[in-house]
Amino acid sequence: MAVSVRDVADDAGVSVGTVSNVLNRPEKVAPETVARVQASIERLGFVRNDAAR
Repeated sequence: MAVSVRDVADDAGVSVGTVSNVLNRPEKVAPETVARVQASIERLGFVRNDAAR
């Protein structure tokens, strides 16, 4: 099963909205949080589904 935004949020300890902001508007998120979410994305192997946008 594919890794979801919720999985990334749970792993990073942030909300789904924060993950969305990191993906779409990273300038609105604290750099430390961006780094934590990006680390979770890499660790879990999250692949963005552009068709779902």
